[in-house]
Amino acid sequence: MRRLLITMILAGSFLLPVATWAQAVISVDITKARLAWTWTQGTGGAVTEFRVKCGPTTGTYTSSVVLTDPAARSVPVQQVVTGPGNYFCAVSAANQFGESGLSNEVPFAAGNVPAAPSGLQITAQ
Repeated sequence: MRRLLITMILAGSFLLPVATWAQAVISVDITKARLAWTWTQGTGGAVTEFRVKCGPTTGTYTSSVVLTDPAARSVPVQQVVTGPGNYFCAVSAANQFGESGLSNEVPFAAGNVPAAPSGLQITAQ
C-alpha cells in the first residue's frame, strides 16, 4: 500500500478564518512556503515521480509540477501556483505503470508580505 500525506511547511504564516471556506485556512508567504509530503513504498510499485497539482477550487487542478526525483518530498509553493490567491493542492505518485490516487488536499491562501516602511523619524511637537 502506498501512502501520501501532504502538509504545508510554513515560514512566517498564520491561520486566518475565511468566510467562504468551512475551515480555518493557512495564509502563507508565497516566496517562503513549501508543500511537503510523506510517501512509503508499501506493497505498491516503486515511485519514479511525484505530481503536485494545485487549483483555485477543491478538486480542480489547473497547475501542476512533475518532480522526477523519487526522493523528492517537497516543492516550493511558488513553483506550483501562478501567483497570489486561494489554492487547493494535492500530490500523487507515479511510475511507468500509472499514477496513484491523490493525497489529502491542502487549502491555503498564498500572497506576498508587504515591503518594509522607510523614512521613520521622530519629530518634536
